[in-house]
Amino acid sequence: MDGAEPLSCPFCDFTDTDADFLTQHVEFCHPENGASPVLETEEDTNIGSSRKPEWWHGDTPLYTDEDAGTDIKYIDCPTDCGEAVTEDQLMSHLDLHLAEGLALEEIKSYDTKGTDMKLSRDIEEDEVLSPTLSKVLGKQDGKRQRDAPVNAKATKQKKKPRSAGQLGITELGPYAREPRMPSWLRKVLEDGPVITRENKIFPDGTIRKVETVSNETSGLIPFIARLCQQDSSVDQAYLCSANVRHIFKMPKEGGFCGYRNIQMLVSYIKDSNSTGCEHFPGRTPSILSLQDMIEQAWDNGFNTHGRTETGGIKGTRKYIGTPEAAALFQNLGIPCRPKVCSETQDDKAFEVLYLIVAEYFFGHKISGSGKHVVQTDLPPIYLQHEGHSMTIIGFEVRQGGGVNLLVFDPMFRTSPATSKLIGTQFHTTKPENYLKAFRRTSRYLRQFDTFELLMSMRTSPNIIITGTPGVGKTVHCEQLAQETELKHLSINQVAKERGCYDGFDEKLKSHIVDEDKLLDEIEADVLQGGYLIDWHACDLFPKSWIDLVVVLRCPSTAIHYDRLAARSYSEEKLQENLDAEIFGVLLEEAREAYDEEIVVELESETDDAIESNCQRIKSWIGSWKQSHATGSD
Repeated sequence: MDGAEPLSCPFCDFTDTDADFLTQHVEFCHPENGASPVLETEEDTNIGSSRKPEWWHGDTPLYTDEDAGTDIKYIDCPTDCGEAVTEDQLMSHLDLHLAEGLALEEIKSYDTKGTDMKLSRDIEEDEVLSPTLSKVLGKQDGKRQRDAPVNAKATKQKKKPRSAGQLGITELGPYAREPRMPSWLRKVLEDGPVITRENKIFPDGTIRKVETVSNETSGLIPFIARLCQQDSSVDQAYLCSANVRHIFKMPKEGGFCGYRNIQMLVSYIKDSNSTGCEHFPGRTPSILSLQDMIEQAWDNGFNTHGRTETGGIKGTRKYIGTPEAAALFQNLGIPCRPKVCSETQDDKAFEVLYLIVAEYFFGHKISGSGKHVVQTDLPPIYLQHEGHSMTIIGFEVRQGGGVNLLVFDPMFRTSPATSKLIGTQFHTTKPENYLKAFRRTSRYLRQFDTFELLMSMRTSPNIIITGTPGVGKTVHCEQLAQETELKHLSINQVAKERGCYDGFDEKLKSHIVDEDKLLDEIEADVLQGGYLIDWHACDLFPKSWIDLVVVLRCPSTAIHYDRLAARSYSEEKLQENLDAEIFGVLLEEAREAYDEEIVVELESETDDAIESNCQRIKSWIGSWKQSHATGSD
């Protein structure tokens, strides 16, 4: 009803152009006899009278999933934040509202015994670590181990398959059956956050106009790193790249946390100029735009069952999860890796989560920002559990041996106290009061049986070194592996050790590689980035895996012949490889399989040529890392 006059609720200030929705509003919010005909209410909200804050509204509506046969219930937050949370999570939700509202003067006066006791309980109740997790966190020569293996049983857990039919309130939230969001909410999303512009003086003395988005906060990672340094309870803290913003919901918008977490991952991609940044020009894509992108991913064959399970999400406020986020990024060619964390024989689900996150941060080269706090250039991680999702931005190890996740929670805004101190050289005697909003302890996480992660965006490039046999692929890879942080991945060796064969060619006296099995074997490693892939073919590797393709050539047929003859090749096999080199077969395959901009041809006949090639590739690696770390072109 575009252009229609808004209709007013006879009982409150609510207005809407949709008469049907206004009727629903009256029935839900102003029912006769104080009881909603649709929504159940519950007298006992598990909040004792002594703990009810002044903004507690008393009875609040509960949403149940009768079709699913479960007892899960969503309850509207009594603070009028617009969020519906499960009953089990209500108290932790309200507790975080207190942290969200901290003003600077409140921090200064936070000396009450009750406050300190509450915070100390959070520390004292850290979970005793499992033997597996303790091993990962073990120290060696004063440094964290970077290669301690995660329990294989933990990483191989498979999530139970989602139902083939449409999901219900348990998975899609309290508005699972709502065909479309109300028009007032759509207008809020269309209008987007408030944007202000003001002049600021920069350290170089120049005055520039700075744009501020009301629901986005930049510069939080260095702020949190400084807090961790000042917190004596922190033994070690690892943080992701500073190129990620805290993006949180606007007032009254409700449960769009999945979209807000996608926006946070996008902020990293944009600000670090990572793979796929060209898909996100301008400002952060809106929730409505992300809905279109997810639907388009389904159209293109990514996670197609998602449309069946949700019934479609465009124009609705149904919850989304990891599969939808993964589909969006994969459709854009942005590499990402979903992972499920479930309970194993040795570890609880939250311990498996800790294991994976610890390995993620400990397994990469880090640049120190202090004695015990390190800030990496790693991307953030999408975290999903029942009813909610967050963005993991770090990992803490406490003095007592416990651990915390550090997160950006889209359900809560950055507190005024935090906003005032970002970018300043502050010092606080109570850093834990600020950190409370970002910490998720074992006490919170242990209530969930399963977690889903979406890990993406390489910080080291993958390079294919290819060419016909005898052109020097292995020599190049071994030298580069010694002189850079990249690892040599010999496909011949992987295929042999892991049995990736699909037969034997008697004519050429060589094994036939099972390419599907080979890709399955190396996928998890290669998606992490940082590999020199050594093989005589290149077109089987997905484009999204590869950042550079180097095709080595040996123009001198005589030199190439001698190299192949030294391998005792049969005359037929020798001639086949010579012909492939003469006609540039592998170079053409590379140009057909990948963008021409990333394919380079290098001559490899002499030792001097090999040395020159390695220096050029090393320079390219340095340039790639710098551009991905600083966001420069």
